[in-house]
Amino acid sequence: MKIFDKYGCPSYISFDHDLGANSKTGFDIVKDMVERDLNKRGRWIPKNFTYDVHSANPVGKKNIIGLLDNYLEKRK
Repeated sequence: MKIFDKYGCPSYISFDHDLGANSKTGFDIVKDMVERDLNKRGRWIPKNFTYDVHSANPVGKKNIIGLLDNYLEKRK
């Protein structure tokens, strides 16, 4: 994720799951974010981070919310 390499993690993201053919999904982006945060010992995703999921894909939306909510809750 080149934009994360250049700018770091923003304090707010609105996620979509389906990003187009032959593209990573929003869930892939969330997995990358969690991995980066784990590698930085919980210091990469800002403490004030918030997000929305505007995806029309109900399964993808549920997966994004589930991973982020669970990770951020355990990171506290």
